[in-house]
Amino acid sequence: MKPKSNSFLRAVGQSFSRVVCAGAVLLIASSVQAEIYNVDRAFTQGVLAATLIGTVDIPLGNYTIQNSSASPFSSVNLTLTVGGTPYTLDSVLTGIIIGTGQFLIDATPTTLTFSTANANASNAADLEFTDNPGLYSNDRYVIGSNGAPHFEAAYTGAGSVLSDTVSFPTVFGTVVPEPTTMALAGLGGLSLLFFRRRK
Repeated sequence: MKPKSNSFLRAVGQSFSRVVCAGAVLLIASSVQAEIYNVDRAFTQGVLAATLIGTVDIPLGNYTIQNSSASPFSSVNLTLTVGGTPYTLDSVLTGIIIGTGQFLIDATPTTLTFSTANANASNAADLEFTDNPGLYSNDRYVIGSNGAPHFEAAYTGAGSVLSDTVSFPTVFGTVVPEPTTMALAGLGGLSLLFFRRRK
Protein backbone atom coordinates (compact mmCIF):
# COMPACT_ATOMS: atom_id res chain seq x y z
CA MET A 1 0.00 0.00 0.00
CA LYS A 2 1.36 3.37 -1.01
CA PRO A 3 2.01 5.70 1.96
CA LYS A 4 0.01 8.90 2.14
CA SER A 5 1.81 12.02 0.96
CA ASN A 6 2.74 14.85 3.31
CA SER A 7 0.35 17.16 1.43
CA PHE A 8 -2.54 14.76 2.05
CA LEU A 9 -1.73 14.53 5.77
CA ARG A 10 -1.39 18.30 5.91
CA ALA A 11 -4.84 18.76 4.31
CA VAL A 12 -6.44 16.30 6.73
CA GLY A 13 -4.79 18.01 9.69
CA GLN A 14 -5.93 21.44 8.55
CA SER A 15 -9.52 20.22 7.99
CA PHE A 16 -9.68 18.61 11.42
CA SER A 17 -8.17 21.68 12.99
CA ARG A 18 -10.82 23.90 11.36
CA VAL A 19 -13.61 21.63 12.61
CA VAL A 20 -12.26 21.62 16.17
CA CYS A 21 -11.78 25.39 16.16
CA ALA A 22 -15.24 25.98 14.69
CA GLY A 23 -16.74 23.74 17.37
CA ALA A 24 -14.83 25.55 20.08
CA VAL A 25 -16.01 28.91 18.75
CA LEU A 26 -19.63 27.70 18.70
CA LEU A 27 -19.38 26.36 22.25
CA ILE A 28 -17.71 29.54 23.46
CA ALA A 29 -20.42 31.64 21.80
CA SER A 30 -23.14 29.57 23.46
CA SER A 31 -21.43 29.87 26.84
CA VAL A 32 -21.77 33.65 26.57
CA GLN A 33 -25.51 33.00 26.95
CA ALA A 34 -24.90 32.29 30.65
CA GLU A 35 -27.98 31.76 32.77
CA ILE A 36 -26.50 31.49 36.28
CA TYR A 37 -26.32 34.72 38.27
CA ASN A 38 -24.39 35.43 41.44
CA VAL A 39 -26.39 37.24 44.16
CA ASP A 40 -24.70 39.23 46.93
CA ARG A 41 -26.97 41.62 48.84
CA ALA A 42 -26.84 43.15 52.32
CA PHE A 43 -29.22 45.43 54.20
CA THR A 44 -29.94 46.49 57.78
CA GLN A 45 -32.69 47.72 60.04
CA GLY A 46 -31.43 49.22 63.26
CA VAL A 47 -28.82 46.89 64.71
CA LEU A 48 -30.08 43.80 62.86
CA ALA A 49 -28.33 42.91 59.58
CA ALA A 50 -29.34 40.60 56.72
CA THR A 51 -27.35 39.18 53.82
CA LEU A 52 -28.47 37.20 50.78
CA ILE A 53 -25.81 35.32 48.84
CA GLY A 54 -25.72 32.45 46.35
CA THR A 55 -26.94 31.84 42.82
CA VAL A 56 -30.14 31.78 40.80
CA ASP A 57 -30.64 30.23 37.38
CA ILE A 58 -32.97 31.74 34.79
CA PRO A 59 -33.04 31.62 30.97
CA LEU A 60 -32.03 34.84 29.24
CA GLY A 61 -34.94 37.11 28.40
CA ASN A 62 -37.45 39.67 29.65
CA TYR A 63 -40.23 38.51 31.94
CA THR A 64 -43.36 40.12 33.38
CA ILE A 65 -44.98 38.33 36.31
CA GLN A 66 -48.56 39.38 37.02
CA ASN A 67 -51.52 37.80 38.83
CA SER A 68 -49.29 35.14 40.45
CA SER A 69 -48.14 33.79 37.07
CA ALA A 70 -45.39 31.17 36.95
CA SER A 71 -41.84 31.95 38.02
CA PRO A 72 -39.24 31.81 35.22
CA PHE A 73 -36.44 30.68 37.56
CA SER A 74 -35.15 27.16 36.92
CA SER A 75 -33.17 26.87 40.16
CA VAL A 76 -32.46 28.83 43.33
CA ASN A 77 -29.55 28.28 45.71
CA LEU A 78 -29.49 31.20 48.13
CA THR A 79 -28.48 31.62 51.76
CA LEU A 80 -30.30 34.26 53.77
CA THR A 81 -28.51 35.16 57.01
CA VAL A 82 -30.16 37.24 59.73
CA GLY A 83 -28.41 37.99 63.01
CA GLY A 84 -25.81 35.33 62.24
CA THR A 85 -28.37 32.56 61.59
CA PRO A 86 -28.36 31.14 58.02
CA TYR A 87 -31.39 29.88 56.10
CA THR A 88 -31.28 28.01 52.79
CA LEU A 89 -33.74 29.37 50.23
CA ASP A 90 -34.48 27.11 47.27
CA SER A 91 -37.91 28.17 45.99
CA VAL A 92 -39.54 31.18 44.33
CA LEU A 93 -43.13 32.22 45.05
CA THR A 94 -45.20 34.68 43.01
CA GLY A 95 -48.38 34.59 45.09
CA ILE A 96 -47.95 38.19 46.33
CA ILE A 97 -47.87 39.60 42.80
CA ILE A 98 -51.53 40.47 42.38
CA GLY A 99 -53.98 42.76 40.57
CA THR A 100 -52.27 45.39 38.43
CA GLY A 101 -48.93 44.87 40.18
CA GLN A 102 -46.19 43.63 37.84
CA PHE A 103 -42.77 42.24 38.72
CA LEU A 104 -40.33 42.77 35.85
CA ILE A 105 -37.22 40.64 35.27
CA ASP A 106 -34.50 41.37 32.70
CA ALA A 107 -31.96 38.54 32.37
CA THR A 108 -29.08 39.58 30.10
CA PRO A 109 -25.70 37.98 29.37
CA THR A 110 -24.19 40.19 32.11
CA THR A 111 -26.81 41.13 34.72
CA LEU A 112 -30.11 40.13 36.29
CA THR A 113 -32.23 43.24 36.88
CA PHE A 114 -35.48 43.50 38.84
CA SER A 115 -38.12 46.21 38.57
CA THR A 116 -41.83 46.70 39.22
CA ALA A 117 -44.76 48.50 37.62
CA ASN A 118 -48.35 49.46 38.48
CA ALA A 119 -48.00 48.38 42.12
CA ASN A 120 -49.55 49.91 45.21
CA ALA A 121 -50.91 48.83 48.61
CA SER A 122 -53.82 46.93 46.99
CA ASN A 123 -51.87 45.62 44.00
CA ALA A 124 -48.61 44.22 45.31
CA ALA A 125 -45.64 43.16 43.18
CA ASP A 126 -43.60 41.20 45.75
CA LEU A 127 -41.33 38.32 44.70
CA GLU A 128 -40.45 35.78 47.41
CA PHE A 129 -37.45 33.50 47.76
CA THR A 130 -38.19 30.94 50.48
CA ASP A 131 -37.42 27.55 52.01
CA ASN A 132 -41.05 26.38 51.99
CA PRO A 133 -44.18 26.67 49.81
CA GLY A 134 -46.23 28.78 52.22
CA LEU A 135 -46.83 32.47 51.50
CA TYR A 136 -46.05 34.90 54.33
CA SER A 137 -44.19 32.23 56.30
CA ASN A 138 -40.87 32.66 58.08
CA ASP A 139 -37.47 32.07 56.49
CA ARG A 140 -38.00 34.09 53.33
CA TYR A 141 -36.58 37.04 51.42
CA VAL A 142 -38.99 39.40 49.66
CA ILE A 143 -38.28 42.16 47.16
CA GLY A 144 -40.81 44.35 45.39
CA SER A 145 -43.29 47.19 45.56
CA ASN A 146 -46.54 47.77 47.41
CA GLY A 147 -47.51 50.47 49.86
CA ALA A 148 -43.83 50.72 50.95
CA PRO A 149 -43.39 51.57 47.92
CA HIS A 150 -40.06 49.81 47.17
CA PHE A 151 -38.42 47.42 49.62
CA GLU A 152 -36.48 44.25 50.35
CA ALA A 153 -37.05 42.29 53.52
CA ALA A 154 -36.03 39.20 55.44
CA TYR A 155 -38.53 37.37 57.64
CA THR A 156 -36.95 34.63 59.76
CA GLY A 157 -37.08 32.94 63.12
CA ALA A 158 -34.00 34.98 64.08
CA GLY A 159 -35.80 38.25 63.39
CA SER A 160 -37.06 40.46 60.59
CA VAL A 161 -35.15 43.08 58.62
CA LEU A 162 -36.94 45.57 56.35
CA SER A 163 -35.20 48.06 54.07
CA ASP A 164 -37.06 50.64 52.00
CA THR A 165 -33.92 52.01 50.37
CA VAL A 166 -34.23 49.86 47.21
CA SER A 167 -34.78 51.83 44.03
CA PHE A 168 -36.01 50.09 40.90
CA PRO A 169 -34.67 48.99 38.54
CA THR A 170 -32.05 47.28 40.69
CA VAL A 171 -29.32 44.85 39.67
CA PHE A 172 -30.09 41.70 41.64
CA GLY A 173 -27.29 39.53 40.27
CA THR A 174 -24.36 39.30 37.88
CA VAL A 175 -23.47 36.46 35.54
CA VAL A 176 -21.21 33.73 36.89
CA PRO A 177 -18.39 33.18 34.35
CA GLU A 178 -18.29 29.64 33.02
CA PRO A 179 -14.86 28.04 33.53
CA THR A 180 -15.38 25.71 30.55
CA THR A 181 -14.98 28.65 28.16
CA MET A 182 -11.24 28.90 28.68
CA ALA A 183 -10.83 25.12 28.61
CA LEU A 184 -12.58 24.87 25.25
CA ALA A 185 -10.54 27.69 23.81
CA GLY A 186 -7.38 25.99 25.06
CA LEU A 187 -8.45 22.66 23.58
CA GLY A 188 -8.93 24.22 20.15
CA GLY A 189 -5.54 25.90 20.43
CA LEU A 190 -3.85 22.61 21.38
CA SER A 191 -5.35 20.83 18.38
CA LEU A 192 -3.99 23.55 16.10
CA LEU A 193 -0.57 23.31 17.70
CA PHE A 194 -0.61 19.52 17.38
CA PHE A 195 -1.31 19.58 13.68
CA ARG A 196 1.19 22.32 13.01
CA ARG A 197 3.87 20.19 14.66
CA ARG A 198 2.93 17.22 12.49
CA LYS A 199 3.57 19.32 9.39
